[in-house]
Amino acid sequence: MKQINIKKTILLDKQIYFDLRNNLDNRKNSYNSKKIKIDDHNKWFKKNYKNKYYFTCYKGKSKIGYIRGDILGDTIIVSVALMNENQNKNIGSYCLNLFEKKININCILIAKVKKINRISSHFFEKNGYSKLNTLTGIVTYYKIRNNLSIRYLNVISNIENVRKNNNINWMNILRIAFKKSPEETSKVFKEIYTSDKKINKLTKKLF
Repeated sequence: MKQINIKKTILLDKQIYFDLRNNLDNRKNSYNSKKIKIDDHNKWFKKNYKNKYYFTCYKGKSKIGYIRGDILGDTIIVSVALMNENQNKNIGSYCLNLFEKKININCILIAKVKKINRISSHFFEKNGYSKLNTLTGIVTYYKIRNNLSIRYLNVISNIENVRKNNNINWMNILRIAFKKSPEETSKVFKEIYTSDKKINKLTKKLF
């Protein structure tokens, strides 16, 4: 999704936040389903838009939504909202992934969803969030963000990919060797196999 991006929220983004917070579908699924007055919104936005994890979503140069991350101790409360025409197209998942990459601390990501809002529940489950509990009609989802473990897992994945490529290289060498000198190659291959069996026997003594 080359056209999709997120940028740090600025003061000029207050209109799209207002439009999305007052969107009828969003209000149905929000804690506060009442229509928000512009003056109340402006006060809230001015107070909060500089928060470290407030981002505006873009499709090309057009603003299409936002992702908010409100810091509360060791947790970050995540809220995602997109304009109706950009929903159900994996754009939200892509933006959420970009958002999570911006988080440079170890923390727990929290998302709160109304129990009746199955679309949002599916969205967070699909993006690796697990159900924590259900209280008074609100389902709480969580995801542990551990940057150190993510770094190690990425390195392991890279090693795995390199090993796959290297195995292919070894097989190619074997093919070439059998084509050029099958008898000699067979003798060397037998020696390798015999040595591997000895190594396996020695390794078992470590258990």
